Amino acid sequence: MPNNFPQIIEASPIEIKNESRGLFDFLAHSELNFEGKKDYEKILVFTRRHWYVLLSPIIGAAFASLLPLLLVVVGAKFLLMYNLSGAFTLIWVIYLMITWFTLFYKLTMHALDTWIVTDERIIDILQIGLFRRKVSELHLESIQDTSVNTQGVAESYLNFGNIEIQTGATAQRFLFEQVPNPIMIKDTIMEAAGKFEVDSDKKLG
Repeated sequence: MPNNFPQIIEASPIEIKNESRGLFDFLAHSELNFEGKKDYEKILVFTRRHWYVLLSPIIGAAFASLLPLLLVVVGAKFLLMYNLSGAFTLIWVIYLMITWFTLFYKLTMHALDTWIVTDERIIDILQIGLFRRKVSELHLESIQDTSVNTQGVAESYLNFGNIEIQTGATAQRFLFEQVPNPIMIKDTIMEAAGKFEVDSDKKLG
């Protein structure tokens, strides 16, 4: 989750910002406190994508790392015959560096793509590369409805899926992607939106 968040924007129900920052600025944060958070604002939900989405890249990286060993077993005589063992080792090291950097990149994107629900707003942080992010913010008062979408055996069994938030603005949608406990998060959002509306009416009254 990024370290800085936009302030509440009164002109539009959804605010989107693109920002460029260093990677370590993103990692040095506290999920329970963020810049722009009001003293009385309470964090209700802090979540990332479900761990299941990481299985494919982790298994893929492990298999890709072991694949050259198979080539060594099959082509050992060829490598020794033409004295290519040194060149093969160099290529293998470069190959492993690329493979594990790709895995590191995907793990980093997983860690930095976050959703926060407070008792006043929803914040969606989408990481675009290592040094750029898109921050979207939605007021609870703008929420009209929420829906949960789970597809497949894995999402149903492991209890994760998408949450789509409907607002008065039709140009954009607010989406929680592949998050754990989607029904619980949906209920928390609707409960917070209802409480926010009641509290606002009391203040106006």
